[in-house]
Amino acid sequence: MSCHLSNCATTKPNVVPRVIWKRPAQISWHRGGSELAAHASPDAFRGAIAHPAELIEIDVRSTADGELVVWHDYVTPNGQAVHLQTLKAIQEQAHVWRWEEFVSALADGDPHHIIGVHLDLKDTGYELDAVDPLIALGQPFFVTSLEQSSIALLRRERPQEDAFLTIGRARESRSLLSYAVLRFSELFPMRALRRTSATGVAIHVSLLRLHLRWWLARRNLRVVVWTVNSTVAINDMLRTSVVDAVTTNFPLKAIALRSTLADERK
Repeated sequence: MSCHLSNCATTKPNVVPRVIWKRPAQISWHRGGSELAAHASPDAFRGAIAHPAELIEIDVRSTADGELVVWHDYVTPNGQAVHLQTLKAIQEQAHVWRWEEFVSALADGDPHHIIGVHLDLKDTGYELDAVDPLIALGQPFFVTSLEQSSIALLRRERPQEDAFLTIGRARESRSLLSYAVLRFSELFPMRALRRTSATGVAIHVSLLRLHLRWWLARRNLRVVVWTVNSTVAINDMLRTSVVDAVTTNFPLKAIALRSTLADERK
């Protein structure tokens, strides 16, 4: 196992601390610290852990030859889907971390600044392969996925870990009617959350309506809101008592706004 950040000689104890949820909301670096450098790159990772954000979002996909890679988008620069290409083919187009390389980088990080990992699973079929290295490392993390089957599997096989159902699918090729039906179901996700035993929800900022805030608060479910970029929206989410974490492309701005809010409350 190689590592782009260090010599990867350090292993943390096999004790899994949980992400420590606190208010006001924690800040999650969208796409692996992409405000400072190319997303999920070594420089982005270094930048994220050097600043006072508590979480870093890492997107994981599977290639055609079964390799897990850190990659946000559905396609690579050649326009083809990640799952239809081999790791070698993708590496010829762009820098891409294999998942085990990223975990190695975490292992060799500063033990006095342990950043929580927001692991976003983009596909199905490799859920345990993705989370088990983090468990072995003793890395605080939680998982998000759009797929109910993934969340149900993780809650069944790794019940001690937080697994959040993601709400906010893109329209893609759906008809207007089917997309309207989908969006309505996402505004009322209660049955899906119960069916999967999800410990929380990762919801698009446009969908966090008042009725959902009330329902989630009553059931003590964790709430991560994505992707929150405007100053107005970040302030709103930081002031909303139901929100536990804000995922943003501008975490440095969010950190400053949170500091201002803390000063106001003194």
